[in-house]
Amino acid sequence: MATKLRPLDLAVPRNQTALMQHLQLIVGREGHRIWCGGVIGRTKLAAFITKMAARYPITRSTRQRTYDRSLGLAVVHFVAYPVGDKVHWWLLSDAGKGGLADQSSEDARVARDAMSADGHIVFGDYVLLYATKREWREVQCPKTKKPRGFHKQTSTWTWKLRTEVMRELKLGIERCCEQLEYGSEGGNGKKAWGLRGLLATMRSRPLFSGVRSQVLELHRDARDLWKPRQQLWCEQHPAYAEQYKQSAGALTPIRVVVAKELPKMTRKKVFGESPKTLQDIVTGAHVPLSAVVREDC
Repeated sequence: MATKLRPLDLAVPRNQTALMQHLQLIVGREGHRIWCGGVIGRTKLAAFITKMAARYPITRSTRQRTYDRSLGLAVVHFVAYPVGDKVHWWLLSDAGKGGLADQSSEDARVARDAMSADGHIVFGDYVLLYATKREWREVQCPKTKKPRGFHKQTSTWTWKLRTEVMRELKLGIERCCEQLEYGSEGGNGKKAWGLRGLLATMRSRPLFSGVRSQVLELHRDARDLWKPRQQLWCEQHPAYAEQYKQSAGALTPIRVVVAKELPKMTRKKVFGESPKTLQDIVTGAHVPLSAVVREDC
């Protein structure tokens, strides 16, 4: 007989990008749109997870969840991730009996629908949305038998930068352009700064389709705002203008950014080979880094 999983044995995603991808799949592909969540101190996690396990079937195996679903019972996931001394947590449920959508549930009054405008899941700079995106498709022409390409509008669950974050980034781009801060992308021990540094930092974000589109949008904004100021920057830096000629003060072309610096997100393992657990958070053992890690390929 398999050992029953204890609440504190639940695994923790190996980094923040894995966490975001995990939430996206649970809400999107698996349809667990009803949720509640919050932030608690590490010292309160043990008592809290014990209480949640008493209310909901969060320790059930994949096979047990399939059986529960066949009986019309709720499938509920508990996801937690530490950031500093705090723990971010989410309880995600489908529409089955005993879950968050069940009005007899203890937490039904605070549950939200991730699809609704006031119920989106937010984590740091990001918000999980059911968004429309433009995809390039190719089909074979029945007459010529040659491939024919076209753009198609599709809808999918994806993470995007919050409206407030996008506003701040746009203001940062405007400020850099107005002050002629061409800057540097950093690297080799040098700190990134100015317009180029800001753009390089944006490219290092986890490139979910929604985020990727926004990063491209910001690069285009930067290109349009910087272009009329490039010559002014060159006049202030004649040595660079003489050395780099036409490329002096230039930003990386958008086509190059798309081809080489914005790879599409691929699915990664959510948990490590020997995954950390909620028990590790409680005891203060080593847990995944709090920085967002971009994993593209």
